[in-house]
Amino acid sequence: MNVATPNVENHLKSDLLRRKSRSADGQIGCIHMATLPGDYWYSSQGGDDSGGLLAIVDGWELQGEMFPSQDDHPQGMDERYHAYCGPDKPNRIFIASQNVALIQFRIPSLGEGFKVNVRLIDNPQPCNAVAMLENGIYTMKNFGERRNCTISIIYPERIQLVSVDVGVTAEKPIIEGEIGLTDKCAHPAGSDLVEIMNGNGLDTSIMTKRAAFCGMESGAENKGVVLGCQHSVVRLVSSGKFYNSITFLYTPPTDEELVGGGC
Repeated sequence: MNVATPNVENHLKSDLLRRKSRSADGQIGCIHMATLPGDYWYSSQGGDDSGGLLAIVDGWELQGEMFPSQDDHPQGMDERYHAYCGPDKPNRIFIASQNVALIQFRIPSLGEGFKVNVRLIDNPQPCNAVAMLENGIYTMKNFGERRNCTISIIYPERIQLVSVDVGVTAEKPIIEGEIGLTDKCAHPAGSDLVEIMNGNGLDTSIMTKRAAFCGMESGAENKGVVLGCQHSVVRLVSSGKFYNSITFLYTPPTDEELVGGGC
């Protein structure tokens, strides 16, 4: 079996799950997270359940919630989720649409298991991604396409804007853009905006929206939104009429800031 994930800047690291190092021969445990390409394998130690199953997921799933959400993924669940059982290996390569792919399995029979080869591939137009670290800087672009892109950071964060150009720059002038940011983002050409949200699950469609804006501004490092939940999200919504981009810093908030940015 082969799985490939786009090699964008950030990879997954979460306080919700335990990360284990890969052994020299690629053996993994029941819960294992990795950011390195290579060969991995699992062999069951036996269990009380009956029946075995392995599934490949394009994205990430936790407690029934998915990232990216169905609103932000071009494919339906029947294309994102593939389940297998039996002795025959899947005769295909699975390619994730962002930097996260998930293998779920229940293998109760002693000695049964699977092997998988993981490769990282270039993605010239990254959209959805899960950040690995608690702090960093990220630039999101829609490349003129009609799509929604989300950066997921599974930590409480302070989100600070560096530069914003959303709903202003078009290949052909549609409206006269104003300098500065506004929350009045609906217009005949389409609704293009940035949403800053947080919650304790993965599904962005049910998160709390803490800020929403559009417009053009640079050098906005002094502006920040504190997100106190376990999951912090920056989401770029694009109609396809504009070339949108946003650059933001994310850093852990102080204890004092968390008092006002609680979940």
